[in-house]
Amino acid sequence: MNITTGDIILIPYPFAELINIKLRPAVVICTTSDYYKDMVVSAISSVMRMGSNDATLIINPSNFNNLKVISTVLIDRIFTLKRENMIKKLGRLNDLELQFFIEKFRRLPELN
Repeated sequence: MNITTGDIILIPYPFAELINIKLRPAVVICTTSDYYKDMVVSAISSVMRMGSNDATLIINPSNFNNLKVISTVLIDRIFTLKRENMIKKLGRLNDLELQFFIEKFRRLPELN
């Protein structure tokens, strides 16, 4: 299966303590260029936080992305995932959402 930037996939999402997981959607940033072709993704959450910032993108459910509820892409919540751990491809960001995602990703603040 071809996976590209902007694809929305269902994954076993690791919590910060790395003990528990839950199935959650994520947006594909890229795949690694090595032999393994792991996926680098940003988390998607259905929890709406007050106000938006440069590291979030609100997306509405549609037949194109196949999300069930209004969701927030947490652009700075990034992790790498083995391709074989992907449960399935749900859909994609639309062209405008993908453009905003890429712009916001490029503007992420540098780590101190």
